[in-house]
Amino acid sequence: MSTRSRIGYELPDHSVVSVYCHYNGYPSGNGKTLMEYYQNRGDVKDLIDGGSISSLRTRETWTTGDSLENDKGGYILDDNGFIMYENDREPQPLYHSERGDGEEPLHSSFDEFVAGDSDEEYAYLYDLNGDWKAYKTDSAEEVSIPE
Repeated sequence: MSTRSRIGYELPDHSVVSVYCHYNGYPSGNGKTLMEYYQNRGDVKDLIDGGSISSLRTRETWTTGDSLENDKGGYILDDNGFIMYENDREPQPLYHSERGDGEEPLHSSFDEFVAGDSDEEYAYLYDLNGDWKAYKTDSAEEVSIPE
Protein backbone atom coordinates (compact mmCIF):
# COMPACT_ATOMS: atom_id res chain seq x y z
CA MET A 1 0.00 0.00 0.00
CA SER A 2 1.30 3.43 -0.81
CA THR A 3 0.77 6.86 0.69
CA ARG A 4 0.24 9.21 -2.23
CA SER A 5 1.17 12.88 -2.21
CA ARG A 6 1.26 15.96 -4.41
CA ILE A 7 4.40 18.10 -4.49
CA GLY A 8 4.36 21.63 -5.85
CA TYR A 9 5.71 25.15 -5.85
CA GLU A 10 3.81 28.40 -5.55
CA LEU A 11 3.86 31.02 -8.31
CA PRO A 12 3.60 34.80 -7.72
CA ASP A 13 -0.12 34.73 -8.62
CA HIS A 14 -0.54 32.07 -5.86
CA SER A 15 -1.31 29.29 -8.32
CA VAL A 16 0.65 26.05 -7.93
CA VAL A 17 2.63 23.85 -10.32
CA SER A 18 2.69 20.31 -8.96
CA VAL A 19 3.23 16.60 -9.60
CA TYR A 20 1.87 13.36 -8.20
CA CYS A 21 4.16 11.14 -6.09
CA HIS A 22 3.06 7.56 -5.45
CA TYR A 23 5.13 6.31 -2.49
CA ASN A 24 6.07 7.44 1.02
CA GLY A 25 3.89 10.54 1.14
CA TYR A 26 3.90 10.88 4.93
CA PRO A 27 5.53 13.99 6.44
CA SER A 28 8.17 11.68 7.99
CA GLY A 29 8.91 10.35 4.48
CA ASN A 30 8.51 12.75 1.56
CA GLY A 31 8.23 15.76 3.87
CA LYS A 32 11.63 15.11 5.42
CA THR A 33 13.17 14.24 2.03
CA LEU A 34 11.94 17.49 0.49
CA MET A 35 13.29 19.52 3.41
CA GLU A 36 16.68 17.81 3.18
CA TYR A 37 17.31 17.63 -0.58
CA TYR A 38 15.19 20.40 -2.17
CA GLN A 39 16.00 23.68 -0.45
CA ASN A 40 16.08 26.12 -3.35
CA ARG A 41 13.52 27.04 -5.99
CA GLY A 42 15.69 25.82 -8.88
CA ASP A 43 16.01 22.32 -7.43
CA VAL A 44 12.27 22.22 -6.67
CA LYS A 45 11.40 23.30 -10.24
CA ASP A 46 13.77 20.66 -11.66
CA LEU A 47 12.09 18.00 -9.52
CA ILE A 48 8.59 19.03 -10.67
CA ASP A 49 9.62 19.40 -14.34
CA GLY A 50 10.30 15.65 -14.46
CA GLY A 51 6.58 14.89 -14.16
CA SER A 52 4.86 12.32 -11.95
CA ILE A 53 7.06 10.36 -9.57
CA SER A 54 6.93 6.83 -8.22
CA SER A 55 9.40 7.38 -5.38
CA LEU A 56 10.97 10.68 -4.36
CA ARG A 57 14.33 9.20 -3.44
CA THR A 58 15.46 5.66 -4.23
CA ARG A 59 18.35 3.73 -5.76
CA GLU A 60 15.89 1.71 -7.85
CA THR A 61 15.21 2.03 -11.57
CA TRP A 62 12.37 0.43 -13.53
CA THR A 63 14.84 -2.28 -14.63
CA THR A 64 16.75 -2.70 -11.38
CA GLY A 65 17.53 -6.28 -10.49
CA ASP A 66 17.06 -7.97 -7.15
CA SER A 67 17.87 -6.27 -3.87
CA LEU A 68 21.30 -7.08 -2.48
CA GLU A 69 21.40 -9.16 0.68
CA ASN A 70 24.11 -9.89 3.20
CA ASP A 71 25.09 -13.42 4.26
CA LYS A 72 22.37 -13.35 6.96
CA GLY A 73 19.60 -12.58 4.44
CA GLY A 74 19.23 -8.91 5.40
CA TYR A 75 19.19 -6.04 2.93
CA ILE A 76 22.46 -4.28 2.17
CA LEU A 77 22.01 -0.55 2.73
CA ASP A 78 24.07 2.39 1.51
CA ASP A 79 25.43 5.06 3.88
CA ASN A 80 22.07 6.89 3.77
CA GLY A 81 20.00 3.81 4.58
CA PHE A 82 18.72 3.13 1.06
CA ILE A 83 18.37 -0.51 -0.02
CA MET A 84 20.95 -1.38 -2.68
CA TYR A 85 20.02 -3.36 -5.82
CA GLU A 86 21.71 -5.04 -8.75
CA ASN A 87 22.20 -2.38 -11.42
CA ASP A 88 21.04 0.48 -9.20
CA ARG A 89 22.08 4.14 -9.20
CA GLU A 90 22.69 6.95 -6.75
CA PRO A 91 19.53 7.94 -4.82
CA GLN A 92 17.23 10.21 -6.84
CA PRO A 93 13.57 10.45 -7.89
CA LEU A 94 12.11 7.57 -9.88
CA TYR A 95 9.97 9.25 -12.55
CA HIS A 96 7.10 7.53 -14.33
CA SER A 97 8.45 8.98 -17.59
CA GLU A 98 11.47 6.68 -17.23
CA ARG A 99 9.14 3.77 -18.00
CA GLY A 100 7.42 5.64 -20.82
CA ASP A 101 4.32 7.00 -19.10
CA GLY A 102 3.19 9.42 -16.43
CA GLU A 103 1.62 12.82 -16.04
CA GLU A 104 3.01 16.23 -16.85
CA PRO A 105 3.16 18.88 -14.08
CA LEU A 106 -0.26 20.26 -13.23
CA HIS A 107 -1.03 23.99 -12.90
CA SER A 108 -3.84 24.71 -10.45
CA SER A 109 -5.16 27.00 -7.76
CA PHE A 110 -4.08 26.43 -4.17
CA ASP A 111 -7.53 25.01 -3.32
CA GLU A 112 -7.32 22.48 -6.15
CA PHE A 113 -3.75 21.62 -5.10
CA VAL A 114 -4.72 20.70 -1.53
CA ALA A 115 -7.91 18.90 -2.64
CA GLY A 116 -6.02 15.72 -3.56
CA ASP A 117 -7.45 15.12 -7.03
CA SER A 118 -5.67 11.76 -7.47
CA ASP A 119 -6.49 10.49 -3.99
CA GLU A 120 -3.32 12.02 -2.56
CA GLU A 121 -3.23 12.00 1.22
CA TYR A 122 -0.70 14.83 1.63
CA ALA A 123 0.30 17.90 -0.34
CA TYR A 124 3.70 19.61 -0.06
CA LEU A 125 4.07 23.21 -1.16
CA TYR A 126 7.31 25.13 -1.65
CA ASP A 127 5.99 28.63 -1.01
CA LEU A 128 7.13 32.06 -2.21
CA ASN A 129 9.24 32.48 0.95
CA GLY A 130 11.25 29.34 0.17
CA ASP A 131 9.62 27.23 2.90
CA TRP A 132 8.06 23.79 2.66
CA LYS A 133 4.48 23.50 3.96
CA ALA A 134 2.58 20.21 4.35
CA TYR A 135 -1.19 19.72 4.22
CA LYS A 136 -3.59 16.83 4.80
CA THR A 137 -5.65 16.76 1.62
CA ASP A 138 -8.88 15.57 3.22
CA SER A 139 -9.09 18.76 5.29
CA ALA A 140 -6.48 21.16 3.80
CA GLU A 141 -5.16 21.35 7.37
CA GLU A 142 -1.50 22.29 7.62
CA VAL A 143 0.58 19.62 9.35
CA SER A 144 4.16 19.75 10.60
CA ILE A 145 7.10 18.10 8.89
CA PRO A 146 9.37 16.35 11.44
CA GLU A 147 12.99 17.43 11.54
